[in-house]
Amino acid sequence: LEFLGFFLAASCNLQLQNTAGGRTVNMMYILVLALCAPLFANADGTDGYLLASKELVPSGDFVVIAGRDLTIKYTLVNVGDSEVTAVSLNDESVSSGPFEVKKGKTSVKFDKIAPNTNVTHEIVVRPLVAAGDAHLFGGAQLTYKASEDSDEIQKASTSAPGNIVVTSYEEYARATSQHVAEWITFALLCLVPVGIPYHKLTSSQAQYSAKKNE
Repeated sequence: LEFLGFFLAASCNLQLQNTAGGRTVNMMYILVLALCAPLFANADGTDGYLLASKELVPSGDFVVIAGRDLTIKYTLVNVGDSEVTAVSLNDESVSSGPFEVKKGKTSVKFDKIAPNTNVTHEIVVRPLVAAGDAHLFGGAQLTYKASEDSDEIQKASTSAPGNIVVTSYEEYARATSQHVAEWITFALLCLVPVGIPYHKLTSSQAQYSAKKNE
C-alpha cells in the first residue's frame, strides 16, 4: 500500500511546461489526491501518511524567466489518521542546482502535522540557467515518523515539476508590453465615439451662447 502511495504521488506530478507564450498546468495531482486520499493511510488505520507537491509559481503566462525571481511552493498533506512528527523537507535539487536562493530555506523541519491538514513552505530563487535552455526540476526529499510513538523513519519525495524551458527576459517583456499597447489602442478607439459627440456638443453650446449674447 505504501508503494501504491508513492507511485500515485510520483505519477500525479504537478507539471508546468513553459512554451513560447503559454503554459500547460496539469492539475491531476490535486484530483487524484482528493479521490484516493483514503487509500494512502496504513492498513491499521492509525498511522499518518504524507503526500507532498512541489510547484513553480508562474509569472503571468511564463513559468521560469531568465534573470527574474522564481517562487517555489511546497505543500505537505497528512492523509493518514494520526499526526506525523519529526517532518523534514530538503530540496537538494535547488540547493545544489543552478539557483541563487533569494528568500527562504531549502531545508526546513516541522514538529508535527495533524491528520487531514496541510502545511506549506515557499522559497524564492533566481535561476542561473541561460534563456532558451531547459532545466529538469526534480522533487524534494521528505523524512518523517508516521506517529508519535513510532521510531521508524519514513522516506518520501514531493512531486517534480519536470523539464521547463527558461524564457528570456526580452520575450517576457515583449509579451507583457503588448498588453500596454493593446490598452492604449483601445483607449484611442474609445475616443472616436466619445470625442466626436462631445466636440459637437461643446460647439453647439458655444454657438448658442454667442447668439444669446448678440
